[in-house]
Amino acid sequence: MRRPDDVYVRLSALAALAGTLAFTITNIYRFTVAGLTPFQLVVVGTAMEAAVFVSEIPTGVVADLYSRRWSVIIGHVGIGAAFVAEASLPSFGGILFAQILWGVAYTFTSGATEAWLAGEMGEPSESEIRTVLFRSSRWSTIVSVVALPVSFLLGSVSLRLPIAIAAGVQFALVAYLLVAMKEHHFEPAAPDERSDWHRFRATTGEGVRALRRNRTLALLAVVIVVAGGSSEAYDRYGERHLLRDVGVPRLAGHGPLVTLSIVFTLSSLCGVFIAWWMEHHVDRRGPGVRRWLVWLVLAQASALAVFALTGSFLMAAACVLVISRARSVREKLFASWIIPLTPKASRATVLSAFSQCDAVGQVTVGLGLGVIGGVWSVPAALVASAVVLAPTTWVIAKARRSEQVP
Repeated sequence: MRRPDDVYVRLSALAALAGTLAFTITNIYRFTVAGLTPFQLVVVGTAMEAAVFVSEIPTGVVADLYSRRWSVIIGHVGIGAAFVAEASLPSFGGILFAQILWGVAYTFTSGATEAWLAGEMGEPSESEIRTVLFRSSRWSTIVSVVALPVSFLLGSVSLRLPIAIAAGVQFALVAYLLVAMKEHHFEPAAPDERSDWHRFRATTGEGVRALRRNRTLALLAVVIVVAGGSSEAYDRYGERHLLRDVGVPRLAGHGPLVTLSIVFTLSSLCGVFIAWWMEHHVDRRGPGVRRWLVWLVLAQASALAVFALTGSFLMAAACVLVISRARSVREKLFASWIIPLTPKASRATVLSAFSQCDAVGQVTVGLGLGVIGGVWSVPAALVASAVVLAPTTWVIAKARRSEQVP
C-alpha cells in the first residue's frame, strides 16, 4: 500500500506539471490570441475567484461529509475539462467560462487534499506536515523546471498546445489517483444524514466557529484575504508588464518567449534549492519560523514595487525570482502553521474557508487593482499591490503573539 505522504507528493508533482504547462503561457495567450484588455484580464480572474468564493464552503462540507478522496478526484477531472475549454474557446466569453469551471473544480481539491493527507497520516504534528509540504514543494519545483521551457517551446508553435497537453496530464493524474489514493481513516456521515441540510449547515457552522474561536486562525485569515487580493495584479499583469512595459530582449535571434522561459526556469531552479533548505533546516529555527513569514512578505512587497517601476529587464527578472520564491515559501509555511490548528472533524471545511478568504481578497482588492490597471496603468496597479501587501506583516506578528498566549 502506498504511503499517503508519497501519494500526496506525486499528486502535487503531476498537478504542478499540468499547471506549469498551462499557466506559464495563459496570460500571453489571453492578451495576444484572445485579445483581452488589461481590465478583461482582471475580470476573468475575478470571475474565477468569485466561483471559488461561492463553491469553497459547500465543496469543503461535501468532502467532510462524503469523501475527501472523491472530492479530490472530481476536482482534478474538472480542472482538466477547464483546460480543454480554454484551449478550445479563444475569446473573452470562452475564457470566462473556462475560468469559472476551473474555479469550481479547484474548490473540490482545496482543503480536501490536505485534510485527506492529515487524516491518513494519523493527525501529524506541525513539524511532520511541514516536512511533507516542503518535500512536495521541492518535487513540484523540479517538475516545473522541466515543464517551463517545454511550455514556452510548445507555445512558440501554438499558444493553445501547452494548455491542451496540460489537460491530458490532468486526466492522467485522475487515473493515478483512482488506483493509488486510498481512504482508510475517514468516517463519512451515515446514509440517512447525507441529505440532511441541517447537517450540512452544522458542519459549515463548525468550520466558521473554528475561525472565530481561535484568534490565531482569525488573524491568519485576515492575512490571506489581503495577500490574495494583492497577488491578483501580478498574476494577471506580470507577463504583460514584462513584454509591453519593460521589454524582453531577444537572445541569439530567438523570440521573447525563449528569454522568458530562461527567467522562469532559473526561478524554479532556485526554488528547488530553497525548498530543500527549508525542508531540512527550518525546524531548527523554532519560533523563528513565524519571523520568516514577516521577512518573506516584506521581500515580496519590495520586489513588487521595484518590478513595477524599473525599466531594466535584468532588474525586473531578479524581482520575478524574489516574488515567486517568497510567495511559494510563504504559502507552505502558512499551511504548516494552519493545518494543526484546525479541528479534525471539519478540517476540509476550515481549510476551504481559508481558500475562500483568498477568493474574497481577489474579488474585492483584486478588482480594485484591476480598475487601477485599466484606468491608470499596469505599473500603478503593481505598486498599489505592494502597498496593500506590506501591512500584513503587522497582522502576522499579532498572530504569532496570540499563539503564545495560553
